[in-house]
Amino acid sequence: MIDILTMEKRWEIGSEFDWWDGLTTSFPSSTLLPKYYELFSTGTSVLLSLHHHIKPNGERLRLHLPSFFCMHVAANLQIVFDLCWYRDLPTEPTPDFNSLHPLPGDCVLAVNLFGVREGNSWRDWLTHHDDILLIEDHTHDPFSPWSKESTAHYAMASLRKTLPIPDGAIIWSPQNLELPKPSSSKSCGADQKLTAMLLKRAYMNGANISKETYRILQIQGEEQLSHETNAGASTFTTNILNTLKISELRQRREANIRQFLRLNLAINHADWTPLFTSWPAGAVPFNIIVVCKNNEIREALRKFLISQNIYPTVHWQQPYKEIFSNDSLAINLSNHILTIPSDHRCSANDITLIWEKMTEFSHQRYLLLSHTY
Repeated sequence: MIDILTMEKRWEIGSEFDWWDGLTTSFPSSTLLPKYYELFSTGTSVLLSLHHHIKPNGERLRLHLPSFFCMHVAANLQIVFDLCWYRDLPTEPTPDFNSLHPLPGDCVLAVNLFGVREGNSWRDWLTHHDDILLIEDHTHDPFSPWSKESTAHYAMASLRKTLPIPDGAIIWSPQNLELPKPSSSKSCGADQKLTAMLLKRAYMNGANISKETYRILQIQGEEQLSHETNAGASTFTTNILNTLKISELRQRREANIRQFLRLNLAINHADWTPLFTSWPAGAVPFNIIVVCKNNEIREALRKFLISQNIYPTVHWQQPYKEIFSNDSLAINLSNHILTIPSDHRCSANDITLIWEKMTEFSHQRYLLLSHTY
């Protein structure tokens, strides 16, 4: 008989969420959620369903997207929307509204990039543009002050990007407009993702499970979800959402990011700098975001961290399958930026180790350059 207490736990940071005991509470978190909302499988499904809700006859709508955006999502949206771009860079506090030229009846997507934005500029802009439909994307911080004080026609967030659920995206209307409804069908992709989450936890706890087993399920599940157009959230997500320790998960994430920034004050790294060092009160940034000196350093740092079982991601690469924003500044930034995982799975020791590994990378690179010259 196997003694589970002798199983050696594995260590890694980032990649897909897993599921473990202690994520739920007996006190419902419904006070954090809007009073009226609908749950879909993905954020893309929300936007595609919203299009059908506005134009049930199939007529195409113009959708204005920020130039710094996920091109994979844009590729799916262009199936029903005619896409336009306006300049919005996470290196700036507000969008360049001079580059935004909607026509009456157009849709505009405002994004709280990395969860560190305030909504004042969009609220002011909307007061002078009552002939368009404003949709806000709060994926990077679904529970920010901006999201709670929104005056947009619609607001949405892909909850699965910050919460440990296999699928799930929310839409609500700050202006109390009628909401699109998801279909009665559920995506089988969520079942694959949930199975992968459970297997990953067993793997992390030391079980004799191949990492490839749950990675294949993650990839297959994500592929299934990416093809959904209006599926509802899975039964698991629908039932577990109100029991998640959302406030505690947010507190851990914010504490991790603050710790990393404090550590970073000790050394001025030439290879990369934090994208931001502050954020609005009550907000929680998406993750640690750094901007590398160039693409070569970004890719070298990314590969080095992966070799240390730390899995960073790129938000977001342009172009993607020939989809891009035509904004040279956004495209250039997409080649320099790197997201370092710092969510609720990270302990204070993990954050210290991440920072030490990044410092080790810079030190090794400095030594290599010194020997080269």
